[in-house]
This record gives sequence, C-alpha cells and structure tokens, in this order.
Amino acid sequence: MKKNIFFLLPVFTYGAGQSIKRIILDLNHKKYNKNIICLGKCQFKKELLKKKVKVYELNHKKLLFAITDIRKILESNKINKKILISNIHYTNVLSLLFFSKIKELKIIVTERTAIRELDIYFGLIDFFKKKIIKLLVKILYKKADAIITNSTKSSKDLAKIVKLKINTIFSPSYIPSNFKVRKNRNRNKIIIVVSRLSQEKNIIYILKAINLIKDKKFILKIIGDGEQKKELVNFVYRNQLSKKVKFLDYKKNVKKFFLESDLFINSSFFEGFPNAVVESLKYNVPVICSKSHGGIFDILKNNRYGYLFDLHKIENLSSIILKFLNNSSNFLKKTKNAQNNLKRFSIKKSVLDYEKLLDKL
Repeated sequence: MKKNIFFLLPVFTYGAGQSIKRIILDLNHKKYNKNIICLGKCQFKKELLKKKVKVYELNHKKLLFAITDIRKILESNKINKKILISNIHYTNVLSLLFFSKIKELKIIVTERTAIRELDIYFGLIDFFKKKIIKLLVKILYKKADAIITNSTKSSKDLAKIVKLKINTIFSPSYIPSNFKVRKNRNRNKIIIVVSRLSQEKNIIYILKAINLIKDKKFILKIIGDGEQKKELVNFVYRNQLSKKVKFLDYKKNVKKFFLESDLFINSSFFEGFPNAVVESLKYNVPVICSKSHGGIFDILKNNRYGYLFDLHKIENLSSIILKFLNNSSNFLKKTKNAQNNLKRFSIKKSVLDYEKLLDKL
C-alpha cells in the first residue's frame, strides 16, 4: 500500500521550494502518493501537477491561521499511512504542537536554514521571536519521528541543542548539463549575485565592498527580487555606482547569466544549503562566500573549492575581489577541482537518502 507523503512549506518559492520540488518529483510514484501544502501560490504548481503531485494552496497569510485546514488535509485519508515532512523551524514546532496526535501520522522535521539563524537578530521583535522558537525546538523536536538537516554543520549545531539523532541529507542542487563558455576575456569582469533581496542575504555588504574598489574594471549584476531592493538601489545611487551595478529581476533560469560571468559572490548572514553556489561552480564560475554556518562548508570544503570570508570587516570581501581582478588563475583552479565534490549533491543521491528514511517509518 502506498504511503501518503505531505511536504509542508509555507512559502513555496526560491531555493527551498526548488529543492523540495526536485525531491518530490523524483520520489518513487509506485511507493508514495505525493502532496504539497503551502500558503498562497506555489511557484512550481504547473510542473508538479503534470507529474500527478497534488498541490494544496491555502488562502492564509500566516501558518498559525492555516492549522485547521492543514489538519483536515492530513486527517482526510483514513487508510494509508501518512508522513508529514515539515520544513523550517517555525513550521516544524507548529506541526509537532498541533499534528503529532493525528492517527497514523508520522512527522519528519527538516531544517532548511542553518539553525544558527536563531542566534542572529534583526531588531527586538525578531530577537524575542527567535528566542521562543529556539526554546520550542528544544522542547518539541523530541516528538518528531525523524529530524533532517541539509548540511553536516547544521546537523552538528542542531544536535547540540536537541541532543537527538540528526539525519544529514544534502539539498539536490547539482544537475549535470552541457554548456559552452561564452566569456570574452577582453571585456570588464562580470561579477554576479543571485539572491532574494532580503536583510538576511546581506547584499548591502557586497555593495559596500565594491564601493571601496569602484575604480577597478568590473560590472556587478544582481539577479533577484525582494523587500530590500529599494534600499539597495538607493545605496547605488547615493554612491554613484550606477555604471558599476545592474539590477535584474528574478529569473527562473539563470544559466546564461552564469555562463557570461567571471565571479559569483554570496554574503548571507546564514544559509541552509545555497543552491546558487553549487550552480555557479558547475558552470566553472569561481565563488566567494561568507561563512554562513550551513552547507557552504560542505560545498567549499574550507576554502578548497572557493574562498570564504568573515563578515566582520567590509575590507575582508573587497580584498578578495581585488585578488581575483588582479589574477584569477588560483580562483579558476579551485573551481575546476570542485567538480567531483559537486556530485555529492545530486538529485539521485538526495532522493535515495529520503526514500531510505521514509521506508523505515
């Protein structure tokens, strides 16, 4: 008899949504009935429906107000075994609090951002919110039937908090593809950022770093949308960086932009498993990344396959960019050496690890 698998992710977009979509599409359809529950629109709905994945788009802005609707969905099937795969800490604690007593339901909680996120605050309200969530994680995660994170560091950090077994399953970020490099070595270097424009992604740090070296020959392209875009555009205008910085909207397919670029930068305060870093390396684009607590250490292996920097001083980033602009050979060598490491993050391996875990429940 098939098991009913429900993936719960409130906002089904961007990196987390992309990763879950890849997993659920490749899970064995003969073994599982596959479902997705989210708040509002699912970015990948058409693609999922074609593969007979049921998509529940709930008309609520806050997860707390959707609890009753989610419970009805989970209780609707009285026969098959049911597994809820909850994603992201605040969703996980609510799932364990409200759904753990549903008959025949197993709950897997998944951390998709570094658990250290709960120690990084943006204001007083955020401070108290994260303190409460961290306390609930400590109390409630023992109710889970399994716990997953997407990086070895996140697993170690979470294990210290909850004192429980943590399963590490890397995000399915690596998809092999054929491509031709289009870079023109005679033009200005192109630096690329692919990110949601929000406070935790810390794009302002990159802008401040390039402002220190704006006399050099390069162009920075920022691909993405978000609530911080206006602030970033204003910074560019105030510092006369309009000829250096180009803002592009969110792009579903960024392959051509990677193929035209020379360097990728990620400056997040925290990340779970940054898919864009894997994608950059796949297209032979060197990467410079902040030490964002999660999967970046699995991807770059402590500077073996790219360059990591601390966020304490803006000069930490600008000096590495200068090194690249002056001589990129060592950067390119690291990128070439990264290719075999990327295979660990394939869809096939991620799905196989999920199925091993699901079959035990």
